[in-house]
Amino acid sequence: MNGASDIPSQQTRTVVTERIIAHVKRGWPHLGEPLVRYRGSFCYVSARLPGHREPAPILRLRYQGSPDRWNIAIYLASDDRYTEAELPTSFGPKTGTPEQGIDHTFILYAGPGRSPG
Repeated sequence: MNGASDIPSQQTRTVVTERIIAHVKRGWPHLGEPLVRYRGSFCYVSARLPGHREPAPILRLRYQGSPDRWNIAIYLASDDRYTEAELPTSFGPKTGTPEQGIDHTFILYAGPGRSPG
């Protein structure tokens, strides 16, 4: 499917970006504000990890037609690529909300986040 519904609208991108920034600030405040960018049906999230001068890629979300449904891919620095297949199954489903994507990938790069509340 390569229709327009495969690409998030500007309104969806804006809302999802706000959600991602808020979730990272709540759960991983030591990382600062994440860098969120879009290309086609993909949303890329990078963050400034301890010991890094520039934001490092962590997560790629692939739009599934809803702001709450994205395929989750983790960045593999060793191969310089994103993969949906190698996200540990113990972390949950490979499809979910942007917040689930953050929780499933950021923990591997930046350790456990703070509990919301």
